[in-house]
Amino acid sequence: MNYLYLALNFGTLLFPLLLSFDKKVAFYKNYKSLFPAIAIMATVFLVWDFLFTKLGVWGFNNLYLTGYYMAGMPVEEYMFFFTVPYACVFIYECLVSYFPKSFNRSLFYRYIPLLFWLFSVLWMVLFFDKLYSLVASLFVVFLGGFPMFRKREVLRYFTIAFLISIIPMLVVNGLLTSKPVVFYNTLEFSGIRVGTIPLEDFIYNYGMLWLTIGFYHYFKVGLHRPKLQTSSNPQDSLPPVLS
Repeated sequence: MNYLYLALNFGTLLFPLLLSFDKKVAFYKNYKSLFPAIAIMATVFLVWDFLFTKLGVWGFNNLYLTGYYMAGMPVEEYMFFFTVPYACVFIYECLVSYFPKSFNRSLFYRYIPLLFWLFSVLWMVLFFDKLYSLVASLFVVFLGGFPMFRKREVLRYFTIAFLISIIPMLVVNGLLTSKPVVFYNTLEFSGIRVGTIPLEDFIYNYGMLWLTIGFYHYFKVGLHRPKLQTSSNPQDSLPPVLS
């Protein structure tokens, strides 16, 4: 039994969780928006994870796991889809709280996201015969087709949050892929790596966090949207022309 992957999960979560009670950010107050968003993302990505594990696109090294499995995947992998999104949405919320008037340039909400979207299109075309390359890039292209994920107020903070998240990603994914805790079928991705991390992991993480933050913003706005006042008087519910 080994606790490396488990320790990486707890390490990823530790500081964002402790700082969630910072008075300015008060991240804990947004849990009603956060947990449904993570649940939606985790449902999609765990199905994806399960299928890719079955197909041999990637796998897990028992030497670095506790040995507890669910549906053929280590429990640490399930934790990953909570700890990483939690930490990254926390970064996003810190940016919103501490820099409310910043990052409002088109560079952040239009050009960088467009560049990443176009890169995903290119990657999908270049490596259409590589399953991981194709699905990861196709997912990002797919998300770009929905207006709720292209909102300025989402993208301007998401872009910066993702760029910041690359720093801890290089540490955590670097350890996961260098041992390796997670190994990849070289026939199913481009073969291009940043250190030991497949380049597709960055596309994968981009899609995962974009999906999570898109729904997080959707739920957060919905919870704070003023509710219409209803009246017990039937006349009040009639259209103005008919009343």
